[in-house]
Amino acid sequence: MTIEISPQTAKELFDIPNVPEFVEVAKKRYRMHKPVAKGHKGVVWQVTDENSRLRALKLAVAEDYVERSYKEEISRAAKLEAYPEFATPIDAGPTRIKLPSGEQKFIAFLETWIPGETLDAFLKNRPESITASFFGAYVRAAAAILRILEEVELQHDDLHDRNIMVCPPPPGSLSIEWSFKVIDLGSLKPRSRITKKQKDDHRHVVDHLIAIWNTIHHRRTLHAAERRFLNDTRHLLRQMLEDDLSVALRAPAQIAEQFESALTRSRNPQQSASSGLQNPFDYLSAEHIADDQVLVSLFADTCPWLEQVSGPDPCLVTGPRGCGKSTIFRWLSLKAHLIKPAGPPADLRIAGFYISCSADLQNRLGWISTEESGARYQPEVVHYFNLILAREVAQTLVLIAGRHDRESYWGLGTTQESEIRNFFLQWFSTHLEPLLQGVSRLAQAVEVIESEILRTHLVLSKRRPLENPTSTAFLGDLTDLLTRILPRFRERRIVFLVDDFSIHRLPAPVQRILNRVIWERRPSHIFKLSSEKYGAILTDVSDASIDIGREMIEIDCGQYYIYLDEMGQKSKAMTFAIDLLNHRLRAANYAGTAESLLGRSDWPQGSLGRALVEDRQAHNYRGMECIAQLCSGDVSSLLQVYSAIFRLAKVDSTTTKPIPARYQHEAVVEVSRRVLENIRPAFPCGPKMHEVVNCFGTLVRRILDEGRYLKDGDKLVPCQCPRIEIDQPAGAVTDHLGEDQELLARELVRRAIFVEMTPGLARHDSSTTLRWHLRRVFLPAFGAALAKNDAIKKDLDWLKYFLTNPAQACDDIFKEWRKKAEEGKQEESRKRAEEEKQLRLIKE
Repeated sequence: MTIEISPQTAKELFDIPNVPEFVEVAKKRYRMHKPVAKGHKGVVWQVTDENSRLRALKLAVAEDYVERSYKEEISRAAKLEAYPEFATPIDAGPTRIKLPSGEQKFIAFLETWIPGETLDAFLKNRPESITASFFGAYVRAAAAILRILEEVELQHDDLHDRNIMVCPPPPGSLSIEWSFKVIDLGSLKPRSRITKKQKDDHRHVVDHLIAIWNTIHHRRTLHAAERRFLNDTRHLLRQMLEDDLSVALRAPAQIAEQFESALTRSRNPQQSASSGLQNPFDYLSAEHIADDQVLVSLFADTCPWLEQVSGPDPCLVTGPRGCGKSTIFRWLSLKAHLIKPAGPPADLRIAGFYISCSADLQNRLGWISTEESGARYQPEVVHYFNLILAREVAQTLVLIAGRHDRESYWGLGTTQESEIRNFFLQWFSTHLEPLLQGVSRLAQAVEVIESEILRTHLVLSKRRPLENPTSTAFLGDLTDLLTRILPRFRERRIVFLVDDFSIHRLPAPVQRILNRVIWERRPSHIFKLSSEKYGAILTDVSDASIDIGREMIEIDCGQYYIYLDEMGQKSKAMTFAIDLLNHRLRAANYAGTAESLLGRSDWPQGSLGRALVEDRQAHNYRGMECIAQLCSGDVSSLLQVYSAIFRLAKVDSTTTKPIPARYQHEAVVEVSRRVLENIRPAFPCGPKMHEVVNCFGTLVRRILDEGRYLKDGDKLVPCQCPRIEIDQPAGAVTDHLGEDQELLARELVRRAIFVEMTPGLARHDSSTTLRWHLRRVFLPAFGAALAKNDAIKKDLDWLKYFLTNPAQACDDIFKEWRKKAEEGKQEESRKRAEEEKQLRLIKE
């Protein structure tokens, strides 16, 4: 039975005038300085020994040691002397002290003096310092403490939050790290002994974690990473309290591992544990793939335009929605390739840092939609943009710091960490939290940046100016630092990958402001942007314009994919389409492959065009060649077709037999019609755009069926013309269109309903030709072929007519085409008759 100190005695011991200047313990004198704590079992004083060394002296009631020896406790405490997580026991022994109520006997315990505050006091006095990093550091320290006690087969038996010290580094120390230490080792007991206390050491640690969790939660403002961390750790705390030991989280190593994983996920939500795919067609959009490991496993590096996009030069990547712009940019990010614990990442020429305008900027800056508001909040917009990119850099460096090759390959040591951390702190830190042991300087930098992001958002939401914002040169200064101290960033050019930099995500005034940052010429970094067609503003707030051909190359995915046919590189499109499906089948553990399930496109007539003309009843849209050709850069269309085929054919993980042509054909037509119908609700020109596509698609089909045959080498092939070519006598075509026509034309191209090809040379003079290619996924809805061997070649007046009255404009074209077709058929009949005559003469 534990005997507690009486309240009267405790009160007298805690009053300096009542206590003598010196006390003697184990024949040594100690000068009494000040009382520091009192509890149920005794009072603690700060004292000094004969050599002026600070010590902690605990005075416990002697009656508590009638049935046990204090020497037993000292011998147990000696087992912990080698561990810096615990205060070091010095000595113990009886002592007598004269108090106003009379002389009393105490058992005195001496430990090293541990400077700092108790955990209980620290949480109350410095709540602004209690962050997710503090939580993570304490979990690691507490897990180590519990593991040490297990190793020496002891239990502390009084591990409340007043016996945990939060300790600053000693004055003058080169270290800036704070630490946690356990004090008051007077209650140590063997682990085998049944404690009479209500809580064991493990439960005390859970109480500490709950107190820290609540302190973070009660702060008025939390940044996104802290909210994610708190949500993710609720179930872990419940699991630590679980009575069923078969499912409880109690092993110290597992506790540290689980909370560390939660902290990593909160900082890097795209680095979550991989769950793979349940179905090959999960996550048809890259925006739905939270896990970088899944994204890397699904990515087909045979993407035809990957080499151009991944180069070390600035570029603007455009193309239809679903063409894979986001997927490529995320795959190019360095963070995505740090899933391996060591070794160089993929053979990339760049070190990419990815941000999404839709996820990171749109909701925060989208309200700045006028030139007036843009001018007013220009510094805040630049500052917020800098913060988002700085956070991505810092989070990536945290991942590098956790790798085995952080120094051997990356050159990231503690010196480099300190330089990077100090760079961020000089800009962002209004309050410097203690740096705890086990928390990297980079992790603290991430928290500082997160806090500044939250502060900036709150200032912007109140429409107030921001004090001391960063400038347009901030990112350049950051990348100059990285390239100077980290050799790998000199070898791989730093690239900021800004995804979906489009007007529907960021208004034009915001884009013009950010262009001052994006276009800054620095040898240490470049920018790559992705955007819908005509979505990126190419001027800044000073009306300076970028040279899209020289300073930033445009890569149009739809245009590039279509050109593969015309450049004799169909095999690239085929390989990419096969890899796209095979990667997903492997990720979902499906036995079949693209080749075995879908087969080749073997038409007896020799081509899809002839097959459609000669046998409309057959299932002609089939095989990998045909499916690969459906794509106009819109990778999502390929995935929709694959998904529809597998659904109709009831393909599962064990299927290896070829899928019948009927299911392939039906799926292709179904997806084509669905994509066509999806045009109708598009704002603002949906119905009109649908009419345009419907009329033009019908025209392409009619020309295929009734048009003249063209020569292709020694063969005759049906006419396939899904392209419009318009001569431009001077300037751009849209300069000569009416307001409504121009809006419709831009929407048709912006939404990649028509893919705008590079201007060609006009047929009759040196002017250029506008060329629009109908996105190929629409063609099966009309029963049209997918290839192109001719085009509708007209002038600007016809284009105006086509945009205003597409039905009549297409009907007029067909009348001309039918006339040419009749002439062609007569010529073909004459040639055949001549050939037959010659054959008869030869036979005779």
